[in-house]
Amino acid sequence: MQDDFNPGFSEIHNNVPVGRKRSRSRSPDRRPTRNFVKLQDGKGSVLIPSLAGGLLTFKQFMEMQHSPIPLSEAQNFYNDYKSKFEQKHLEIFFAEHKSEPWFIEKYDPIVSQKWQEERNLNAKMMQRIFIENVKNNIFQGLKLQDIGSTTDNLSGQPFFGFDPNSLTLFLKTIPTNISRWEILDVLKNCNGFLSLSMSEPLKSQNFARFAWVLFDSEEHCGEGLQVLNGKQVTQDFRLSPILSRTSSSKNIKIQTPSSIENIENDWKLSAQLITALDREKGIYENPLLISLEQFSEISLPEKELQLDYQLLYLRKIHSFCFYCVEEYDDERMLAAKCGIAHVRGKYDKNAKIFIDPKIETRITTSGNIIKYDKDTDEILAKKLKEFEDKYTVQEEENKYRCDLCKKLFRGSEFIKKHLAVRHVEEVNVVIKERMESIMLEKYLTDPGKLTNPVILANDSMKFNDRRRWEPRKTNENYEDLDDPARRNSKRKIVDYSDI
Repeated sequence: MQDDFNPGFSEIHNNVPVGRKRSRSRSPDRRPTRNFVKLQDGKGSVLIPSLAGGLLTFKQFMEMQHSPIPLSEAQNFYNDYKSKFEQKHLEIFFAEHKSEPWFIEKYDPIVSQKWQEERNLNAKMMQRIFIENVKNNIFQGLKLQDIGSTTDNLSGQPFFGFDPNSLTLFLKTIPTNISRWEILDVLKNCNGFLSLSMSEPLKSQNFARFAWVLFDSEEHCGEGLQVLNGKQVTQDFRLSPILSRTSSSKNIKIQTPSSIENIENDWKLSAQLITALDREKGIYENPLLISLEQFSEISLPEKELQLDYQLLYLRKIHSFCFYCVEEYDDERMLAAKCGIAHVRGKYDKNAKIFIDPKIETRITTSGNIIKYDKDTDEILAKKLKEFEDKYTVQEEENKYRCDLCKKLFRGSEFIKKHLAVRHVEEVNVVIKERMESIMLEKYLTDPGKLTNPVILANDSMKFNDRRRWEPRKTNENYEDLDDPARRNSKRKIVDYSDI
């Protein structure tokens, strides 16, 4: 006996004959989603590709359209598609790495501020050392100008550049789950420790990092090698330091020939830049700088030396190259990217005075760094208020209940304190969401951000929505054999009279 079939609402609503199953291939759930946007004249539409898969070229974008599109409108639609595609893949990268220490150190508003404060303290310490070195003539023979010959003494005269191997231990492959602070907690107990430098995450090493530890003397460096070997940082990670033997570039960059009048302009700009960067790091006194009156009274060689002191100060204290206008976290990264030194070219009386506008921009924007304060974050305050309102239920006058644990209170103000103390985990979820939104914004606006390479769609790829549009063509070889005008006596005409 056949079972009774009771049709459901979906079958009736979709006009499927009772008792017949819908073909799976024709089910609405299995049909590809097509995103059509109307053209401005309303006489056609544009098929927008999916953001999944590879990025289509403009040619591929046009090939998948069902109807012709004006070129200007097509370009606008494609640019919008490409922008959304890139945004989507940046958000994917963010989701993959937002919990890793290197990403948090760079973009979390609180942690990145902590790292900046650490850099500020290191800059103050390095400034004191630099000023003492100037007083003690440690930089005797300094001349940051093309001398027409090379030198093997990287850290000595005349350039006093950065020697990447001097007084340095190398830590290879710091895993992605190890933070800068965990390593610093170990290093700060070492005698003569000066600074920790960490590379950008390496894509080829699954975003692991390299690290270099700088000491103040050969003795302390050798001692650190023994003390840190096998030192436990976390339960799963121990340090394995070796003496740095980097083979990185040791080139010296030379500026194009310049006018001798550039000396005074460079002196003024570098002094203004030093003052701006010093203030960013909390340094308000700098005995290295001199007044315009003092500068005017000294000889040309003395003016050159004063300028050279200021340029060297920018590199060693602020990791800033004056001539290529590049700025990094520390001098080691600066030397790796910009060379161990960047010096003036020879003088040319025909050269024009040149002032790089990027330096002036850096000076004027130096005071725009705003410290993040969670207590004054209006968006966070609003989200916390919404959270409190959501879990505060008034049952009657002077009787309120926490909707998380059902505990009763005499006033709503008591629930606010209760949530902050007894439901810390739930409150932290709200705070975490706000921190992640700030991190995403900082990441998206970072011009030097790391990303995954964009995968391009190949010409041979097949797309569900792809259809080449072209005008309908007539088949020149088509022949209607049943046309009375073309009857052939040898062929019997089918008239369907036997049906």
